[in-house]
Amino acid sequence: MKKTFTILLFILIYLSGFGQNSQSIEKLQVTGFINNDKIMLRWAPENSISWQRGNKLGYSVYRRVVMRDGKVIEKPDSILLGTFNPLPLERWEAYSDSNYFAVAAEAIYGSGFEVTTQSKGNFFDMVNKSREQESRFSMGLLCADQSFTVARMMGLGLVDSTTKKNEAYLYKVVLNYSDTSGYQEKGFALVDFGFGNFLPRPFGINHEVVENVVTIMVPYEPFKGIYNTYQLQRSDDGKTYRTVKDKSYYSLSTTPDDPKYNIYNDSVVSQASTVFYRLRGRTPFDSYGPYSDTLEVKIMPSLIGSPWITDIKEVGNDKLIVTWDSPEYKPENLKGFMLYSAKRYEGPYLEYFKTPLAGKDSIALIDAPGGHAYLKVGALDGFNRPYFSAPRLYQAVDSIPPSAPQGLTGAFDTTGVVQFKWSYGKERDLLGYQMLYSANADSEYSLIGNAFIYDSTYKTSFPTNMLSSDLFFKVVALDTRYNTSRPSEPIKLVKPDTIAPSSPVIFIDTDSTGLTKILIAPSSSTDIKIHYLYFITDAEKPDREELFRGSIRNDTTITLSNGYGKGEICCVAEDITGRKGYSNRVSFRQQKNSLVSTFNALAKPLIDDGAVELLWDKTNLSGSIMIYRKDDLKPYNLIATVDSQIFTFKDRNVTVNTSYSYKLVGFQRNGKAISRVIAVKYR
Repeated sequence: MKKTFTILLFILIYLSGFGQNSQSIEKLQVTGFINNDKIMLRWAPENSISWQRGNKLGYSVYRRVVMRDGKVIEKPDSILLGTFNPLPLERWEAYSDSNYFAVAAEAIYGSGFEVTTQSKGNFFDMVNKSREQESRFSMGLLCADQSFTVARMMGLGLVDSTTKKNEAYLYKVVLNYSDTSGYQEKGFALVDFGFGNFLPRPFGINHEVVENVVTIMVPYEPFKGIYNTYQLQRSDDGKTYRTVKDKSYYSLSTTPDDPKYNIYNDSVVSQASTVFYRLRGRTPFDSYGPYSDTLEVKIMPSLIGSPWITDIKEVGNDKLIVTWDSPEYKPENLKGFMLYSAKRYEGPYLEYFKTPLAGKDSIALIDAPGGHAYLKVGALDGFNRPYFSAPRLYQAVDSIPPSAPQGLTGAFDTTGVVQFKWSYGKERDLLGYQMLYSANADSEYSLIGNAFIYDSTYKTSFPTNMLSSDLFFKVVALDTRYNTSRPSEPIKLVKPDTIAPSSPVIFIDTDSTGLTKILIAPSSSTDIKIHYLYFITDAEKPDREELFRGSIRNDTTITLSNGYGKGEICCVAEDITGRKGYSNRVSFRQQKNSLVSTFNALAKPLIDDGAVELLWDKTNLSGSIMIYRKDDLKPYNLIATVDSQIFTFKDRNVTVNTSYSYKLVGFQRNGKAISRVIAVKYR
């Protein structure tokens, strides 16, 4: 461990002292390999442009002895091992019959090879030339990886035979090309005889079998830079192996984040058997690493593709004819077909027959399932493994809906949760139920959720602060064809109420005759049970006297009798749950003995005539009578003066849905003033 740390520390110091800044420029990739008492060196540029420059200008290789007998050399000398270029074309002709040599020579010296492009060329010529150079670069380096001899002939490798086993060497490979800043691309490799070569045993190997093809997959990343390809061997008995793939591979990756593999395919006999595989990695220096563990593969011929249902047809006597089609399976691998059914798409699916149908069959006659069913066909291989078709839905022809649900009941608790129950239907094809509700018996009902209810009970909740206290509910049934029944008889439920009713409004008016009128605008809440009107005395111990109790639906005027004195008037609205809404308190002071003469009068809204008709008793009246009117927005105003003996008047200047108060002021025969106040709502 100490030795390793010493070497790494020295290399870092050496590289940092090499005089280069930390520019982000692509460098050469360099690796070394110990072959007995020699060192084999390989390098490669990282792009096609650098490769072209190297082919023209070559590479210089330097060596320094950094350790000897386990001791670091403080100031090692650097020696030039040589400058390396591709061999001339005539030196390649002797190897023209070898694929890797021929392809590598073609990549370097093939016709049409040009480094520069004339400016008059069009854009597509430049694109095609760039693609050509990339292809030459890729194919050339591929050939160099497959043969160390090819790499040396391409100027990308050397053998250093002037080494000693008690020394460690740092190699530097420099591309003989400088950019405008004088920087040269370079790469380094440290080789120490004391460490030897790192050649791991291949691991993480996967396999799969499709019909009679075995695919072997070796992970790429763990062995990147160590092995270029692998030698795959197969054995039928686990003892004697023969090579089935040698130097032939491809790497698979769909995205940069996907794992990459070296993948091998091997064809085997399409019958049940067991075969054994092993492989070993091949380095860029034409040497091999250790064999992997033995991989035992069971050959169970499978079927390619799945069948598909083409038609489901109803025939007489509750029968179905199911037809299907399938790929052209190998007869020796196909045992037959099986039909399956289920009530739900996800299953479970049950077999229709005890034994499979013959492989030549593509039609079956079966009993029609009740209501509906999902059907699928399975092709069985020789090991009874099914290859399923996609499920297909069968529905019996049916347009008759279920009967309306019966016996719907329900109840709210204090938190707003309501529970329902009803009688479950007896239809065989009954699918479930859906619950509906409305805030008004005459309004349209809405669904409570979209999910089906598969039982005859249901629980849901409503917010207790809803303005409406009465809710109406129905339930409908649906069959498996989604035929919907008539709704059940609606039920009315009163939900728990947490909101007090809206407050009534009162105001007090004393007419010219001295009569006290209390005008009440009742609560607008729909669940009001009763209204109360109270007089609260103005004393040290206030006492409350009930003036009125009853149902008030419209604006109402109550005449207060004499003798109440000083106090406050208040109105209370109480709903069906007992919650109360209180009106404003109006101060009141009534003069004692303020008895005022009055006379009988009434007001009638004549909607069809567009008027309010006033009628009065003319018996004790004489002279004219003055008619005043006020509404919610305007105070009393004189609207007419008529002869009191006519005893009738029609006010045609009225508006729908408006409350009016009329004051009639006249004179008795003895000349004493007399008045009457009447209220009416015109609507």
